[in-house]
Amino acid sequence: MFGELVERHCAALPGAEAQHPFGPETEVWKVGGRMFAAYTHDGRGLSVRCEDGPTAQRLVQNGQAESVPYLKPGGWVLFPWERTNPDELRARLTASYMRIRRELSAEVLSGLPPLSNEQLH
Repeated sequence: MFGELVERHCAALPGAEAQHPFGPETEVWKVGGRMFAAYTHDGRGLSVRCEDGPTAQRLVQNGQAESVPYLKPGGWVLFPWERTNPDELRARLTASYMRIRRELSAEVLSGLPPLSNEQLH
């Protein structure tokens, strides 16, 4: 159920692409060649990048998210499927996507579709 939600939402984000660099069981979503979300089909939740490290730490400390040792640098956290509602998952996906997109070079951005408000909500 949650995997389908992630797939639908990410597929609607301009320039987002699904890849499987770690094998077919792991879904990795990228924009401009940079990862903004990942999950495994039999995993516990969705890994996304937060705005910054302190935000990620706060989310872990207050129990909303969990630390992910394999993606720790750069503000990555895991939102467990059973503790995160669908609206929050969509918001976290969009925020992670936007962070990565803002960091892309002008050259890479020029090759991506433009943003529209409908696609980001």
